[in-house]
Amino acid sequence: MVFIPESPWWLARKNRLQDAEKSLRRLASHKVNIQATLAFIVETDRLEQELEAGSTYWDCFKGDNWRRTEISMGVYCTQVLSGIYLINYGTFFFQQAGLPTDRAFDMSVGFLAVGFVGTLISWVLLIKFGRRTLFVLGLAWLVVLQFIIGILDCIPGRPSGAIWAESSLMLIWNFFYDISIGPVCFVLLGECSATRVRSKTIAAATAAQGVLGIVMTVAIPYMINPEQANLQGKLGFFFGGLAFFCLIWSYFRVPETMGRTYEELDLLFDKKVPARQFEGYRLEGTVSTGAA
Repeated sequence: MVFIPESPWWLARKNRLQDAEKSLRRLASHKVNIQATLAFIVETDRLEQELEAGSTYWDCFKGDNWRRTEISMGVYCTQVLSGIYLINYGTFFFQQAGLPTDRAFDMSVGFLAVGFVGTLISWVLLIKFGRRTLFVLGLAWLVVLQFIIGILDCIPGRPSGAIWAESSLMLIWNFFYDISIGPVCFVLLGECSATRVRSKTIAAATAAQGVLGIVMTVAIPYMINPEQANLQGKLGFFFGGLAFFCLIWSYFRVPETMGRTYEELDLLFDKKVPARQFEGYRLEGTVSTGAA
């Protein structure tokens, strides 16, 4: 969209400082010191380039970086394993569930609408409840909803009430996805990856998610095609099972990063603090920001 301003960070990295300043003036309120903010962006970019100089992708999997890379890859892959790629086949899925074509299309539009609303709500929930709580609880709800959808599809005769219930639960599933693991994943990607190899860690996580995405792009049409596996709503058992394993992993591995500076996060990972103890763990000589 042409009216959206370019990122001042990207412009600063391209040494287009005047354009970066113009972008900041469009994005920031009148209370913000534009010159000071721009200087901060330039200096931060310089330091990040110095830190990443000489690093390789192999560094992402060495020492403490491996745990941080695992978390980054895990939260990103959880999006795929929980069933988000079904959104690409929404209309067809609702048709196979038993809805008329026009109603299936309406449901697909609703699918996107509730997702948009959920994403907006997540901005508030991220600040109030933090990353770990929102990710784990949201994923737990996704598991429950997927299994209920699968159970409803097993009702003999497939009554219309069960068909509409399945379809409605898919909308609710998408809402919970977009207030939890959907947006929270990207916050955790930036906060859990090690500063020195952050760009490489995110690239590795994106590659892993992309590979799973390719697998699902091939598998889902086969699973919902009436001339192939014809699973219909029983896909809930498949994705519910995958999401359940992701839930167990996230409970033990995903830390709470809200209110922590990057320095504090480095120390917590260096000390090998268990994920469940990140929140409230006291570090001598540091002060948490207490903000998102």
